[in-house]
Amino acid sequence: MIQNDRLTSGDRLPSERELSERLGVGRSSVREAFRALELLGLIETRHGEGTFLRDFRDHHLVELLGMFILQHGQAENDVAEMKEWIEIAGIKRLLSGHEEMIKSLADSILLRFKQGELTSISQIKSFLLKSSGNQLAYKVWLVLHDFDKGKAKDGKSLEEENINKLKEALLSKNIDFIRSFCTMTR
Repeated sequence: MIQNDRLTSGDRLPSERELSERLGVGRSSVREAFRALELLGLIETRHGEGTFLRDFRDHHLVELLGMFILQHGQAENDVAEMKEWIEIAGIKRLLSGHEEMIKSLADSILLRFKQGELTSISQIKSFLLKSSGNQLAYKVWLVLHDFDKGKAKDGKSLEEENINKLKEALLSKNIDFIRSFCTMTR
């Protein structure tokens, strides 16, 4: 329903009555589902206004789990490794696309760099992953990146020469260069 109605964070959800009719379930079931989603921090109820979607990154479930997970040092490496896996898979998916799409993407990166919109490797990785077309992988990467942000560094400052090399690597589908470019932060 969220996808079909194209709802995004901040949008108002249908009322309990409307959802009950639409989904063919009792209002008490809808009410219980709302309670569970609110406990997870995925929705918020504003008295007199309705129920609204929250940004998935606003809820603290990942942080709560992270407090338990990161009690041993290996977990920090696991987060970094998972981010890298997603980055590599996203780049491979991106490079399997149509030549014109890749050229347009490469031109867009250079233009956005020149306009000051892309100033860090993290921003470029985010742009590449979002452009890869797998929104779930992109959102998981965002959560991992936000979780790891305090430890992450953006490495050397970006220069136009770096961006031109990245553009060439995208056009020639040089996965090894793109991978090394993306790991300049490590």
